[in-house]
Amino acid sequence: MLKDNDIRVTLIDELNRINAQHDYRIIEELAVCDGEARVDVAVANGRLCGYEIKSDADTLERLALQQKCYDKTFDMVSIVVGEKFKDRIEEHVPNYWGIYIVSEFHGKCKIKRKRTAKINKNIEAISLLELLWKEELIMLLRNAGIKGISGKNRRLLRQIAMDKFTLKQIRDYTRETIKSRENWRD
Repeated sequence: MLKDNDIRVTLIDELNRINAQHDYRIIEELAVCDGEARVDVAVANGRLCGYEIKSDADTLERLALQQKCYDKTFDMVSIVVGEKFKDRIEEHVPNYWGIYIVSEFHGKCKIKRKRTAKINKNIEAISLLELLWKEELIMLLRNAGIKGISGKNRRLLRQIAMDKFTLKQIRDYTRETIKSRENWRD
């Protein structure tokens, strides 16, 4: 029976291998939708990708809420499961989500892609902006020459950004900011 950590370690090793030649960052337990959900593993490379782990000890109870939040946030989403869900996970996720299966052979975990993730077309600018810290929102707005923002709270700063920038601009800024963020969890 594969536990979350068995699957997580295998997934992160695979993501490091896939992204080795690129500029990327792996973030574990990233809160999305203002904390409504938390993705197990996110990767910021040329895209912002989310990976949800469902181990053999898990249920699919929270998956509907997680899907709603991940679809608003990530360019691509994949679910990574153990043996328990491998034969029926397609019934529970949209057809644009990727599916990975982790199995154990002779004490070693192997990961296999069952379905490739496709571009998610449901991203919302507000969900991306919710990933940013207040200072990062201020920098986005100041760099665009927007004045009168000091003293505003994050909610107002996000609203100003949504009025001033396209979804693509917000998507690019958020991804690159997360990728280069320092003092993440000090």
